[in-house]
Amino acid sequence: MRLLGLFMLIFIMWMMIVIVSYFLIFIIGPLHIDIFHNSSDRLISSIVKASSAIGLVVVLILMLGILKTKYLQKTLLKE
Repeated sequence: MRLLGLFMLIFIMWMMIVIVSYFLIFIIGPLHIDIFHNSSDRLISSIVKASSAIGLVVVLILMLGILKTKYLQKTLLKE
């Protein structure tokens, strides 16, 4: 039972990674932006996709870091 907190942390981290991966593959991937109705639309669409994917990964990394810090503070203060 001592490792239940660690197992919950790992489970929550993996769920966050799976959710972000699903979002990137099935929501961001098929996204297409039609603005000028010419060949520059592909470039604009790619820029929007890449910047949103990078932003989402940065947010994921920050959230995982915060979650890890909270867990470590909780376990170190308990002992």
